[in-house]
Amino acid sequence: MREWAGEDTQPIPHHESRLPKDHPLYRPRHGRQRTALVCAVMFFFTPIVGLCLFGEPPAIENRALHPFPSLSQGWGFFTALGPWAVDNLPFRLGAIQASDKISRGLFGEPPSLGAGGSEVAPGATVGDAQPHDTVYPKVIEGRDGWMYYGEDMHAKCQPRESLDDVLAEVIRFKAAVEKSGRRFVLVVPPDKSTAVPDRLPDQYAGKDCAAALRDRFWPRITSQAGAVDLRSTLNQEAARTGSPLYFPQDSHWTFAGGLLMVRAVVDTIESGVDQTWKVAKSGPYSGEADLPPLLGRTGVDSTDRYSLAPDGTVDRTQQGLYDARKVTSFHTDGPVTGMIGGRTTWFGDSFTTYATPFIAAAFTDASIIQEGALEADPARAAQYAVDSDTIVVEMVERGIAPGVSVLLQPAVLDAVATAVAAHPRK
Repeated sequence: MREWAGEDTQPIPHHESRLPKDHPLYRPRHGRQRTALVCAVMFFFTPIVGLCLFGEPPAIENRALHPFPSLSQGWGFFTALGPWAVDNLPFRLGAIQASDKISRGLFGEPPSLGAGGSEVAPGATVGDAQPHDTVYPKVIEGRDGWMYYGEDMHAKCQPRESLDDVLAEVIRFKAAVEKSGRRFVLVVPPDKSTAVPDRLPDQYAGKDCAAALRDRFWPRITSQAGAVDLRSTLNQEAARTGSPLYFPQDSHWTFAGGLLMVRAVVDTIESGVDQTWKVAKSGPYSGEADLPPLLGRTGVDSTDRYSLAPDGTVDRTQQGLYDARKVTSFHTDGPVTGMIGGRTTWFGDSFTTYATPFIAAAFTDASIIQEGALEADPARAAQYAVDSDTIVVEMVERGIAPGVSVLLQPAVLDAVATAVAAHPRK
């Protein structure tokens, strides 16, 4: 682009192709420029047409769709427009399915649908780190039809923050909560690749560097931050029942895993309060598995639901999966033995979803704020924390170890920590 103006006018910006043909800087558009311009317009406008005709496409990855960027983001509007357009392309799932069938049919191997690489944060030691151009598959296909979320490896091999920084943030947050007179509990569900490693293939991208961070993370998060470590409890229950507590084709655990987490948190808050609990199977559950769609396929999660009677008599479980973008609150005016009293705010991620029915049964007054609602309105989340006696924080291993969890974002962490510090409990 050049600037050109007549003799008696102010300079006006023009593209070279729009200058007068006799101007020395005139350059006509060539065919490739026009083709590129047409392709760019089609790429960004096709999602808009698709939205008008077919509505919002379903999320086929283990995350929410990228929102349409705001003009208030400045130049960030243009950088955020690309991810939005990719997420909202019509027939995207069909393209992934076609890629999967062609790759397996012609070459006998799954397609390369990797998440790509990302920059490692300064000072983020990752042991035997993979090169930056390593392609991490979105799904790792294991033995016996098991699938693993590739982000388990990618996030730990190329962390956003160093482990020292993550620990410092968690400890600072814990200190602010406890200094304000509130109870604090941190619980970390292990990644599926950590809890059920025996179905992983012998080799996969990120195997060594993910293990390096994992092996440094667990001793430090438990000893320095006092996190509830569920690994041995999950292993014991899997051995007792003869079945892992994670879905074979999903990145999450089952309701049994969520129940074990709630029990461990309750026992941390008030040891022995769960002695009166009565747990029973309450029927089957079936839902869409989240990993097969990343390969252009479909899969089903099947497991048992459970009921919980905290006093051993009345089932107080609230069945159902809840919207992670909204705050979910439960309250009872008639608390019974086996329940945690006072107000509790539970900050969690998608692993909390499978614990929600039991949080409703075990706490007399609980508000659950998952990552979607937490990121959308940190100030509102902070107010819930201010009104609480107990704050529980649940962050899955792949979220906290590499520092990518929403709660660790400065805008969120600072908002909650500052609010509770300014409003101590009397």
